[in-house]
Order: sequence, then structure tokens, then C-alpha cells
Amino acid sequence: MLKMIVKNLWTHRKDNGWIFIELIIVSIILWVLLDVSAVYLYNDTMSLGYDNNQLCKIDLVSYTPADVKYNSDYDSLDSRKEHVDRIMRKLKAQKGVENVTYQFTSWNYINSESNMSYHYVSGNQSIDSLVKQVDVIRFIPGNNFFETYGMGSVVGSPSAEELSKMDYGYSDIIVTEDYARRFFGDENAVGKKLYFINSNNDTIWSPIKGVLKDVRHQQFRPVNSLAFRPQYDSKEPEVTMTVRLLPNVDVEEFVKMLESSEDDFSSGNYYVFDVCTYNDLIRKVGGEYEIFNRLVFVLTIFFLINVGLGIIGTFWLQTRNRTRDAGVMRSFGATRWNIRKMLIGEGVVLSTIAVAIGCFIYYYIALEFPFLSKAFAIRYDEGFNIIDYWVTNFGKHFMIISLLCYVVVVLTVSIGIYIPARKISNVKPIDALRDE
Repeated sequence: MLKMIVKNLWTHRKDNGWIFIELIIVSIILWVLLDVSAVYLYNDTMSLGYDNNQLCKIDLVSYTPADVKYNSDYDSLDSRKEHVDRIMRKLKAQKGVENVTYQFTSWNYINSESNMSYHYVSGNQSIDSLVKQVDVIRFIPGNNFFETYGMGSVVGSPSAEELSKMDYGYSDIIVTEDYARRFFGDENAVGKKLYFINSNNDTIWSPIKGVLKDVRHQQFRPVNSLAFRPQYDSKEPEVTMTVRLLPNVDVEEFVKMLESSEDDFSSGNYYVFDVCTYNDLIRKVGGEYEIFNRLVFVLTIFFLINVGLGIIGTFWLQTRNRTRDAGVMRSFGATRWNIRKMLIGEGVVLSTIAVAIGCFIYYYIALEFPFLSKAFAIRYDEGFNIIDYWVTNFGKHFMIISLLCYVVVVLTVSIGIYIPARKISNVKPIDALRDE
């Protein structure tokens, strides 16, 4: 059968040549669109690693000397911190509030202030042994940070509640599971030490106090390795708070209540400026990313429909012109199913070669222009802080998207061939060969 298929393709090479070129071009464009859409859909379904449904964010603002309500008696650092703490206590006392904690930026959720590289020394290795980058998040100890966000710890690590209440040294850290695994494999990382080099070129050792389950600190980014560092020396009071409500409390109603009761949650020069649910915050922070990816997703669907219809129409006409071949095969005893298999087989072989060439052409284009491919633009590397999963692992990424392209093209071509092939395979040999 395969020899017959190859022979038929060669015999009709003039008719198949331009179709072959069309399939290669379609494969390249399809790779680009499916790449972005598949990554978008997959990332969008991934868990954040914590429970965000009962969270809301509150931003405080201080009156300035130009405001009528400004009071200079409340402008000292100690006074400012006291009044911010007073607002937090008011929030904690509200019915339905489970926990409240400080957040270090108002524009993000579970903010990443910076990234840094930690080193690990094993045995007698020199102090420049193993280096891995990580995003750093600050938290204030004793402030219910981890349980407010609903983070979970791994087996062998103190719980989220214990980590929030623990006493910390300046350089102590808590890391996520993937970051610990990069250094220590399946060993328990609690109690082990990493180190970093500070701005004075000093070596600062950092004991690992706990290990948390992996967390995504931004919806539109892949899972990142994170390190949490205690913050003791804040010069100004933190004016952004995260509130966790009890499961039976309506978050939207709580936000409306705060918005209508600003004066009840003011103290000194501080008052509530903005309140939003975490779901709204996530949509706001990832808005541009969301719009772009939805646009690409719509373009992908539009492209698939139009190109799919074009391919189906092309192969439909091509197959209908093979009535004479079907008549010859029927006259030599071929069954209807054999004729359909052969015609579909020709389309599958042609599609397989075209998709393979198209994908590898795109591979070399993406090497020259990495921004074209999610696999290249967000690559997994031992030195970077992005967790290794199929999106960031080039080998897996390339194979999965290429396979998707292949399946889409083969299915489209098969549909375009099967319907007319079914009709011409039912033609009687004498009718098909009447003009011979």
C-alpha cells in the first residue's frame, strides 16, 4: 500500500507540488498561532498555588499638608506606623475577616520586589559551586502572611502558621518547593544553608527555615521559584494590606462595605483609598497580556476555520478528479475501502512531510528571532528561576506544538479527502472508464 501511495504521489507530482508548498506555509503559520494559544490556555488553567477567592486588597493613602484633613501632629514616623496598625486592627475586628497582612506593593499581588542569586556549597567544593536565581518576596514576621494568602508547606517543613509566627534572622529565608529541589533534590531542605554575595562583596549565609508549595505570583507568568525574606527595618509603614475573609463571606459585598465606610477605617492622616478583590486585581495586572492572548486565540480560530475550509476545498477537488483512478482500481478488484484508504493515505503522507518541513523551518526561524516562540522567549535554564515544565522546556514544547500542528493538518486534509473519496469509490468501473 505504501509503495502504491508513493508512486501515485510521484505520478501526480505536478498537481501535488503547489498543494505541498501550501501545506508547508500553513504549518509555519499554524505553529506560531497554536504556540501562543496553547501556552495561554495552559497557563490560564494552572493553579496560583494559593486560595485567592476570599482575598481582597486595600490601599491606604495619607493626607498631604495641602489637604484640609491633614494633621501635622500625626506626621512622625512612630505616629504614622501606629495609625496604620490601628487601621489593621479595625479590619481584623470586622465580622467575617479571618486574617490581615501587609503587602509591600500596591500594583501587584504577592509582589516580587527583586531577584537575586543564591549559592550552595556541598562538601569540599569551593564557594563558587552552584548558583541559581530566584524572585525575592518580602514579608513582615508575626503578621499572618502565609496563612492569609492560604499557602501550604511541604512535608517536613513548619506549617504556614508556624512560619508566620517564627523568629527570623536578617538573612533567613523560606523557599518554594522547586527552588529547594534544584539544590537538594528530594532531601529535606529545612535547616540547610545557601549564601548570597551582597553589595559589599561579603558572603551572607541564609539558613532555610521552611519550604512552601510552588506559587505563581502573577497569573500571566509561569510558575517561578520564590524565596521569602523577613523585613524588619521598614522605614515607612506599609500602606497596602491583604485581607482574607471567611469562606461564607461575600467578597464583593465586603468591598462595597469598605468603600462606603471610608471614614470608619481612617486613623491619623491615613484613610482607605482603594479596595478591590484579588480576582479583580489579577485581571487588572494581567489585562494587557489577557487582551493580547485572547486576540491571538481568536485569530487562531479564524485562521483554522478559513484555512481549514481552503484545504478541504483543495483536496475535495483534487480527489474528485481521481474518478478514473478509482475506476481502474475497481476493475482490478480493489474494494471501496481500499480506494478510500489509498486516497487518504496519500493525503496523510503529503501532510506528514509538509508539516515536518514546516516545523523545522520555523525552528530555525525561531533560533534567529527568539521572541517568535514561547519556548525560546521563556526558556528553562538552570541559572534562571522559571520552573521546568513543558512550556519552558524547549524539547517538550517543540514536540507538543508540532504534534498539535500535525494533528490539525492531517485531520483537515483527511476530511477534505474522505467525503469525495467515499463518493468516487462507489462509482461503477464501467461508468468511470466510459470515455477511455
